[in-house]
Amino acid sequence: MNTKKFSEAMNEVGDKYYEEAITYKKNTKKPKAAKWGVIAASITAAVFCFFTTTVFAFGLFSSLSGDDLSLWADYEGDGVVSVQVENRSDKDLNFQPDLKLMRWRTGEEVEPLSGKVSFSNTQIPAHSSGTMVIDLSDAYDMALLEKPLSDDDWYYFVLTNNNFMFGQDWMCTVEFSQPVPTGKKDPQPVAPAEADPETITKIMEELRPYFENYTLDVRERNQLADDYQKLCQRLLGQLNVKVVSSVSPMELTLIDRDEDVLFDVTVPEDMQLQLTGLHRRSTDGYDKLFGASVEESAMVLSAYIPHRKGETDGGADIPLIYIFMYDVNDIESSQDYALIRGQLMTFEQMEQYRVYEDGQYVCYDATDLFYTDLRRYVESMVSQRSDVYFDEQIWERVQNIYNYYRENMGTLLGYRADIEPASGEGLGP
Repeated sequence: MNTKKFSEAMNEVGDKYYEEAITYKKNTKKPKAAKWGVIAASITAAVFCFFTTTVFAFGLFSSLSGDDLSLWADYEGDGVVSVQVENRSDKDLNFQPDLKLMRWRTGEEVEPLSGKVSFSNTQIPAHSSGTMVIDLSDAYDMALLEKPLSDDDWYYFVLTNNNFMFGQDWMCTVEFSQPVPTGKKDPQPVAPAEADPETITKIMEELRPYFENYTLDVRERNQLADDYQKLCQRLLGQLNVKVVSSVSPMELTLIDRDEDVLFDVTVPEDMQLQLTGLHRRSTDGYDKLFGASVEESAMVLSAYIPHRKGETDGGADIPLIYIFMYDVNDIESSQDYALIRGQLMTFEQMEQYRVYEDGQYVCYDATDLFYTDLRRYVESMVSQRSDVYFDEQIWERVQNIYNYYRENMGTLLGYRADIEPASGEGLGP
């Protein structure tokens, strides 16, 4: 791809798909401080697993549809899982000997105790099928994993062929024991969308191609966005549940704290916060709508990368952290849904990402839904531009900004002094 043309195209994004509200800069005084997609599947001995792809994974296993690849897992006992892989595409698939073992209800990774997971038969040629064997016995407490879960909970693998880069990982449910029936609760009937997870999965599959295709032509990109909005309207209309739109209240922003911050030792102390930017956007770093319409937006924290070596002011902004905000009065139930980058999640599932809540707004750090490997994500963004300078010093700057705000976002969110909160309530954790 011609990086110059790509950079020019990215700078020509239409106003209706990009809105920069403010750049987060501090006064001249000394600077102060300023969890994956929904898996909707039945729990059976052999479970079909779906996958996601992304546009910038060049030379990898990209642009595949659900008809090109399928996986399902069988637990053989003694920690051994066989994963049946059917590769109908014209590309070879080489799984890396690594995985993440996740639990559905908590959304958290099951940490290995010791040892390593053993893999065999990880290469699946194009237009072929194979069985990849995964031995967990040396790495996990199998007695714990084999304890029955309720039938609304399960484990799943995240498999990868590129270091878990978003779009190069595949999720595959696995059952270590028969589930325990939860029983029907008559007073609280299950919502139609919960009772029919296949509908949720189908909707996400139909939305996914929008995030897999990219064009340098601005008019074509805008047309794709228009088509995507119409598709969202049609598909979401099939659900008998509420899908809540995100908001970006200007009064709720990042507030400086008392401690000093140092992102880049080569930059003067009074310019540290000028290395960051705060924007209200409706599109991600690849110019893709992350909501159902252009009216939905998120607060995006960016890092500035210099155009030339040695520059300390200005530069190109690289979006790092995506904060989605919702009016608490719009959320009627924890089973209401949010739509983020083509992924439908209930607010119960979103709880793992919550970083802030008060009487008016609840905020979620949904960065993990956009990418999972910071270094590869930043390098992917930078590689498409010909107008930036990037070395290990700049990488350390970006990493420091990312780590600081992800660790402290919940305590930094607050209300601007010059704008009253919509509800009249003040700052609250």
